[in-house]
Amino acid sequence: MKFKCFVKEAEFIMTKDELGYQEVLDDFDKAEYVCILTYNISAKSLKLLRYIDKLKHTTKVDIITNIPSRFEEYTSQFAKGRAKKMINIYLDKLNPKKYDSLFSSYFSFNNHAKIVMTNNIIYVGSSNFSDESNSSFECGILSKDVEFIEYIKNKVLPYIKDEAEQYYSHNSTNSIRINLKFIYYKLASVIEEVHMACYSIADHQGKEWSYFDLANNRYFLQEALDRLNIVFEEFKDILPSVLESLEKLGINIENLEDLVADLKIEDIQLLYSDDTSIYNLLTFDNQNYAMKYINENELLMAGEDIDAFRESASQVAFEKESSLEELAKEDVTDLLCILTEFKEKTEKFIDEITSSSTVNEKLDNTNS
Repeated sequence: MKFKCFVKEAEFIMTKDELGYQEVLDDFDKAEYVCILTYNISAKSLKLLRYIDKLKHTTKVDIITNIPSRFEEYTSQFAKGRAKKMINIYLDKLNPKKYDSLFSSYFSFNNHAKIVMTNNIIYVGSSNFSDESNSSFECGILSKDVEFIEYIKNKVLPYIKDEAEQYYSHNSTNSIRINLKFIYYKLASVIEEVHMACYSIADHQGKEWSYFDLANNRYFLQEALDRLNIVFEEFKDILPSVLESLEKLGINIENLEDLVADLKIEDIQLLYSDDTSIYNLLTFDNQNYAMKYINENELLMAGEDIDAFRESASQVAFEKESSLEELAKEDVTDLLCILTEFKEKTEKFIDEITSSSTVNEKLDNTNS
């Protein structure tokens, strides 16, 4: 096996007492993708892993590492005990459940390569993803060459991951979890938009506060609910295949099926569908209502009262809108509470998938 790629733009970097890939770490907050290929991580320190804690929820993360002290065979109980301790440290630090990002951990027991990269910048060199590398002489290259980054991401890393062991027993378990988390974060974002669309901001003497205001935010609330429906449909489409895939992996899905049934997505959608108080408010057209009022009643008016009557039509439309808003307030408040509960139930569903998954038994080979 041999990979070879010409790099059009790269900068050589040699460091001691600082990290050669600091520029990559500084790019984490803008990254859509992060990959760390390393021989080892810091056994005691969490300093570098804290950078991953700060990633966006939707950032996809791959960590691929060896586990020092782990060997195929052990010549003594001391060596076996040392390996077990190190394996447990790595499993604890790289447990995907600990991270909010779309996190996957792989273990390659013959890896000695070092890459720290995002979709924007890449470091290839001698430095591990560990604090210990900070104090050593290390060297490598930094590059923002898009073609090189894509080559590493799409050619080199998939080969290494295919040869590695994943954290969970079944390779597809974490991908199922990641797909669900990705849609969940989309849902959570749109639900937050729905909440925000129900309030306006007031400013008095430099102090801001929010207040419930449906009438002036009808357009924004309608848009948010339309987006919510789109993501709801996407979520409903994926759920049956998720349950089917987990069942094929030998995971008991009975409890998961109950959790899915309890989400009651269709019931939530009905709360703002046709002929509901929310729908009637959102689809109310002031101008059309005023014109209809004028057309239906102006023939009853005396000639000298026509102008005043027409001017009053907008007030009638405003009063109608206010009454619709009053009718919708309680239902909107209930909807916001139900959407908050939905987020919590979805989180529980994802956590249950993780809890139902078992750690890959191949990772700890000290028990035999």
